[in-house]
Amino acid sequence: MVRARAWEWLKIAVLAVGVVVLTAIGWNDTAKLLAYQPLGIDFLPMWAAGHEVFIHPHRVYDFARLTHFEQPQFLNFPFRGLRPFVYPPAALLILAPFGAWPFQVANLAWTAVGLVAVIAAVSTQVKSPRVLAVLAMVLSPASLLVLVTGQVTFLIAAMGVTALLCLKTRPILAGVLFGLAGVLKPQAMVLLPVALIALGAWRAMLATALTAVLVAIVSAFAFGPHAWIDWLAAVVRFQDWVMKTPGLVRGMITPTAMGMNMHLDPAALATWRLGFAIGAVAIVWTVFRKTEDPARRLTALFGGALFVTPYAMHYDAALLAPAAALMLTRRSQPGDWLVAIGASALLCCAAIPHWGAAAVTLFVLTVSLTPEAAFAGRLKLAELAPRPQGEAAT
Repeated sequence: MVRARAWEWLKIAVLAVGVVVLTAIGWNDTAKLLAYQPLGIDFLPMWAAGHEVFIHPHRVYDFARLTHFEQPQFLNFPFRGLRPFVYPPAALLILAPFGAWPFQVANLAWTAVGLVAVIAAVSTQVKSPRVLAVLAMVLSPASLLVLVTGQVTFLIAAMGVTALLCLKTRPILAGVLFGLAGVLKPQAMVLLPVALIALGAWRAMLATALTAVLVAIVSAFAFGPHAWIDWLAAVVRFQDWVMKTPGLVRGMITPTAMGMNMHLDPAALATWRLGFAIGAVAIVWTVFRKTEDPARRLTALFGGALFVTPYAMHYDAALLAPAAALMLTRRSQPGDWLVAIGASALLCCAAIPHWGAAAVTLFVLTVSLTPEAAFAGRLKLAELAPRPQGEAAT
């Protein structure tokens, strides 16, 4: 028991040191970011779209005009470039109320809602040391980028975690949450049908589809059918713009970005992307069929989406942060916990330009393909405890 207790204290110490290191790195990186861009820079186009949708709806998916509307927020910063809005019209149902408030107030409220949502979704599922695991999740570089830029990532992660955890017992609620997440950030849920088919979760699938369709219809009535047409056109323009902007490509975390960093020719890049897409489908199918481990399922679903979609930025790695927190407290055997800490370290490299894509890809593969008790037979906690005198080893 003494050695087992010592192991628990060692884990606490390692996590505590990790939190301190992440805090120091986060403080330094945040100061650098805020020196040349305003707080909530990614929420700014969401706020602007929510503000303009009823006043000047034609500006919402017009990249140049919406950026011009946002310019007063950049007066004290040397920031230049487009700040477009490319979320589906359904997202405007949530963003329109925020658009009625002053930007600073709206950004604070938006960030608080996302942070509280993801902490509430994860904190009840992680085990001791709960506080340290949640702090590590929130202070990871990708998560701090969400807080600083005002991204939607925490809301999507919270809905995804909650839906996965109640999928078996409350499939209708899970479907509603999946549907809402899907209409807010469709690319994050691109492999959800594969997961639900693998489980035979037909009620959840029906609830997901009905929720998405209902929200889309409501948004079409609220903002006009043309909003969806404008959005589809904007997505194509946005993807073309992103792929031709080196400053954005260096912060992407997808296998597509890896291929571009390796300077693959178009044919080789297409083959590379197809291989990862097929692999993602296989991973999601296998994981959801063979395990109920929420960390592996969450990683397969969101990580697989990164394998399929060409564009995802470093802050999108925060979708995977809850999976790391779950692993760090649920995998108690030494070997499995060391794998968890190693994978978590990889995820913390998501914000490193160019290398972030490789780190996140390796995290997804490691967590998805390594069973939660893969190394339990190698070194068990029971082996760390002294045996009573006279008891023979077996």
